[in-house]
Amino acid sequence: MAVFDRPGDYTEQVLDLVAQIPAGRVMTYGDVAWTFGRPGARAVGMVMRYHGSSVPWWRVIRAGGHPPTCHEATAREHYEEEGTPLLPAPTDAGYRVDLTAARWAPE
Repeated sequence: MAVFDRPGDYTEQVLDLVAQIPAGRVMTYGDVAWTFGRPGARAVGMVMRYHGSSVPWWRVIRAGGHPPTCHEATAREHYEEEGTPLLPAPTDAGYRVDLTAARWAPE
């Protein structure tokens, strides 16, 4: 069954998908939204903001490969533990995820 065909409300669908992202891999907020056949990166962000603590939230990142805002240090700990490929970046966090190497899509 395709991810977007699963029953349940949008919040449940997003959390179910995020729970499936393998260690060391990531999806952008937009990637998650498009999995369900529609744009809505902000809607995914709201789901993650209010309900994401129950899933590996650090595996959902911003489009430029940047970790979730205000969680950069904690996310980096997870990335390093999981072997997520990182690149240096001229940001306050000092890094971003290498999307070319780490991006994941459900089958």
